[in-house]
Amino acid sequence: MEKSTFYMGMLLLVTFFWGVTFPIVKEALLYIGPTPFLAFRFLAATAMTAIFLGRSKNIFSWNNVKHGFVAGALLFVGYFFQTLGLDYTTAAASGLITGIYVVVLPLVSYLYLRSSVSRLDWLASLISFGGLLVMTLGSLSSLGTLFGDILTVICGVGYAVQIAYVSKYSGGLDSGTFTFYQLAFLTILAFVFTPIVPGSFISFNSYVIFAAVFTALVGSVFAYYISTVALIYVEPTKAGIIFVGEPIFAAIASVTIGHETLGIYTVAGGAIMVLAMFITTAEKALRRKSEKQPAK
Repeated sequence: MEKSTFYMGMLLLVTFFWGVTFPIVKEALLYIGPTPFLAFRFLAATAMTAIFLGRSKNIFSWNNVKHGFVAGALLFVGYFFQTLGLDYTTAAASGLITGIYVVVLPLVSYLYLRSSVSRLDWLASLISFGGLLVMTLGSLSSLGTLFGDILTVICGVGYAVQIAYVSKYSGGLDSGTFTFYQLAFLTILAFVFTPIVPGSFISFNSYVIFAAVFTALVGSVFAYYISTVALIYVEPTKAGIIFVGEPIFAAIASVTIGHETLGIYTVAGGAIMVLAMFITTAEKALRRKSEKQPAK
């Protein structure tokens, strides 16, 4: 088996695990507030990531520390609003709306990195917004659910900004050390905000511990490590198409694990948003392929 094929399969596994974490976290939030859950989840993830520091010779490099802290703050914004929103909306809706970062990323890159945005990217953004409006129609009957959806949109934008920042500054950094500082600062912020954010109750039980350790190990450490290694062998555009499966896995897991019932607006709006994600990633794959074609 070629390494590219193997790591495409591993990326698919990562995407599956990311999707599964939505109903697991949703259930855990019955016993613990969103912010303290993030704090303990990423405390465990940071401790696990510390094993990578032994291979690094630049543990205290200012660039690793500085950019790791900024990226960690942006990552905190994404996870904070995602987890807080998950406390109000369904796991399926959270997974689908979070995926909006795939479509928002080209726009953020245009504003922040001055990257060009194709017409298909603009079209995908409009389609994604349309899907979001359709999903919102199903949330109008519940202000709480609508509030959760809005928080999750902010989360998606936060993820897009974080990815753009990492794309700009991660070149030349030690990936293991950079990841450690990123997760460490996220953890610090989560503990700082725990006494400030309302509803930060803590009720430890076996399920909360399982959810924190599982999401830390599989959703964070394993996922980040595999993604970093896989992108050496798998083209980013192909990886992007694989990552489109995350909201699909999240919806399936929400039904099978979380026993949620998907409403017609969630299904229709989610399908439209997944289509938009596929358009923007497939377009990049086709463009990259055409650029590799020898001139005739």
